[in-house]
Amino acid sequence: MNKDARITVLKGPFKKIREWNRRKNYSLKEVKLKVRIAIAKLLWDKRTKVTFNPGSVKTILLVRNEGKVGDIIVSTPLIRLLHQAGYAVDVLVNEACYDVIKYNPFIRHVYKARNCSYNHYLKSLNHNVSRATVKMLNRNEYDLIIDPCLSETPVHRMKLFNDINARFVIGLNKKPDMGHYTVSVSFKNEKQHVTELLSLFCIMIGVKATGNVDYSLYFPDSVLNEVKDFLNPWKKKKKIIINAYAGTPERNFSQQQLLDLIYLVNNKGKEIKLIILDHRNELLVPLPDGVVKNPFCTLHHVMALIKESDVVITPDTSIVHISAAWKKPLIAVYKNLPNNNMWAPGYENASQLIVHDDKTSDADNIPERILNEIVRRDLLDRHEMKIQSPVSVIELKESVSKYGYHVPERSIASSDQLCC
Repeated sequence: MNKDARITVLKGPFKKIREWNRRKNYSLKEVKLKVRIAIAKLLWDKRTKVTFNPGSVKTILLVRNEGKVGDIIVSTPLIRLLHQAGYAVDVLVNEACYDVIKYNPFIRHVYKARNCSYNHYLKSLNHNVSRATVKMLNRNEYDLIIDPCLSETPVHRMKLFNDINARFVIGLNKKPDMGHYTVSVSFKNEKQHVTELLSLFCIMIGVKATGNVDYSLYFPDSVLNEVKDFLNPWKKKKKIIINAYAGTPERNFSQQQLLDLIYLVNNKGKEIKLIILDHRNELLVPLPDGVVKNPFCTLHHVMALIKESDVVITPDTSIVHISAAWKKPLIAVYKNLPNNNMWAPGYENASQLIVHDDKTSDADNIPERILNEIVRRDLLDRHEMKIQSPVSVIELKESVSKYGYHVPERSIASSDQLCC
């Protein structure tokens, strides 16, 4: 992966004051969060830890109710490896993320939590799982909950774990005084890529994962056919997906940056077709002739568009990880943050451009730097796409009884075959 291109910061006269205010506000938030966690521990935490017995684990619940699509995507290698090793794997996700794993054949059951803001998810004493769903989860009598949350421990976790009542819980970087967490995995957020979590969790329960740690995404063939029909008039052209929007506004491209980028790329030749993603209808400016907006409204269609594209351009958001599932030629623009290595695209066919401004939209020359990277990598020349079949090798310490469960009876398009 290329990380050569860097954009220098614009220095303002009040930069140090802004930094001091940010640090002060962050410290106050930390104190308030610790107080809430202390209350939650007092009300719902286990008084004593139990001894972890990985050999007795057969059923696993993966808790991913953060509401972030990217977090679900990067969890798919772990889900696949656990299933292949013989475990029954269920997943808890927000309604907004359900489509990411709706057709995943390696999951026994998917349970939905209510959508909520990330602030509510992190700070509320009450979790976002309905009573009816909690009852079902409790009746499943899970052997193990895996909690791969990389942020501070959400306040509601103690109540959620108490309600589900699994035998064991594995988390990341947890303090020893949190009784519900049977085992805490040490993970260096600033240095390790997020896929390395896979091997850490697997080691804890006795599964050795080597080989394929690629993301697995699935959607119906009917969706793929609709996208192919949409793209058919431009089948001989280089199809470039441009996404200008991320999960937080400070990572977005500005509308002017988007228009400038469209102009620069379009001027490189007539055999180019630009397709703009705008799932929240935030685009306020008219697009030039020949540039089209994604006409579909589902995440599955976005997956299919990326699968059928030749190049993807995006800020740091879930589009990066969708592109990674098919190893698409990618140019991704990231803010200069300590965890850029962790959330990097993570494959050789991607470039990671680092912006040193507080907001990506404030950075100079973003469109020009993206175009320079396109030209440097010669991404506008058509080439024959090769198919590479990924390989997974699973080594199990002890045999685990197999759980056979139903795969949806429909033709599914997936990232099991990767375009390189």
